Amino acid sequence: MVEIPVGNGPIGIALTPDGTRGYVTNFGASSVSVIDTVTKTTIATISTGAGPWGVAVSPDGTKAYVSNFGPDTVSVIDTATNTVSATITGFNNPIDVAFAPGGAFAYIVSQGTDSVVRVNVATGAVVGTIPVGSRPYNVSITNDGARAYVTNFGSNTVSVIDTATDTVVATITGGFNLPRGIGISPDDTRLYVANYGGDTVSVIDTATNSTIATIPSQSIPYFLAVDPHGARAYLTANGNSSVEVISLSTNTVVGTVLGFNVPQWVTISPDGQTLYVVNNGGNSVSVLRPPTSISPNQGPLGGGTTVTINGRYLTGATAVYFGSRKARGFTVLDDNTITAVTPAGSGAVRITVTTPGGTGVLGYFYYIPPPTITDLSPPGGPTSGGNAVVISGKYFTTATRVVFGATTILPTPDSDLQITVTAPPAAGPGAVEVQVVTPGGTSNAATYTYA
Repeated sequence: MVEIPVGNGPIGIALTPDGTRGYVTNFGASSVSVIDTVTKTTIATISTGAGPWGVAVSPDGTKAYVSNFGPDTVSVIDTATNTVSATITGFNNPIDVAFAPGGAFAYIVSQGTDSVVRVNVATGAVVGTIPVGSRPYNVSITNDGARAYVTNFGSNTVSVIDTATDTVVATITGGFNLPRGIGISPDDTRLYVANYGGDTVSVIDTATNSTIATIPSQSIPYFLAVDPHGARAYLTANGNSSVEVISLSTNTVVGTVLGFNVPQWVTISPDGQTLYVVNNGGNSVSVLRPPTSISPNQGPLGGGTTVTINGRYLTGATAVYFGSRKARGFTVLDDNTITAVTPAGSGAVRITVTTPGGTGVLGYFYYIPPPTITDLSPPGGPTSGGNAVVISGKYFTTATRVVFGATTILPTPDSDLQITVTAPPAAGPGAVEVQVVTPGGTSNAATYTYA
């Protein structure tokens, strides 16, 4: 890990599209540090308004927008000269900024007015103001440019903005606790929200605007970034000054990297091979390779699971083994990433990768037997639901969901042998099937009868 000194109290960071420069907001110094990612040094310091917080670089790399919380302005930096070329007004406590794909517009979170302000990048004019929830914090725009998502720290909600009409088309509620950092999967199907007050990350299905999973994290999660392959997210945690590695296929934490100093924003190089972590307490930016991980690291005995292997020096790989068996197939995505399909197997096996430089162990994969249900207690209940149902059987520890008729429940297993859920309401009397789903597969169906 390399430390690059920057200004006092750094918060945000954004990279140019080619990954050669990084722009770091120094909240305590009223400046932006420009870092050279090749030499890993600060090459310029640019004075801005007081309290610079959020930063984003335009898709063409020619401009960096910096939100200045104190004077209610946005500084426009010319990246060719590293000077402020314009100052835009019309905000109240601007805190974050994001460019739409194509770069025609920028969206500024105006926290003091509980709104998002749209700016025409060519003219610098404010062309729209969109009311959102209370005390908005971060904004992220889908890769197709159709939607903008805004975390509302004060109302524990996420606003969904239709960028064609500049209107809020949905407000996502439930499960948030002081939401801050936000990230979107490369295919725009999932949204990841860091709950600063809840020590969790909420996973949102963007098709239904509903929470489909909650990932426990370290203390005080702050900001997150999704890698370009959509395999992992990196989450900064202020409470223990760490970065957590989250598998997006299993929605679990698969690694924790320590050694930071009150980490704030984190970003990933365009090629996915380097992480940049802003240390607010250390006045620096940490530069590191993504840690080794396997995602997912569990799957069924019959194989067929597509696994993302993250490591180093993987270019030229000639073989991938799960234990003594060859992967059914594999693809080298870059020097840090391979995707491989598991063969049939059992138990815990080592994953090895062979390159011209030799063979190395990258991690372990765990083959999981499919769950089995032996009993439901009680076996039925009222159509209004609401009663506890104990599901007995085996291999429940890794359960990801319980399918209860037409309803999907996100369970917390009591043990490997038992899960307790609350029966959902039913449209009318009759029998429904109940199944447990784990990385090992889907269980047999048990019958629950509504009366």
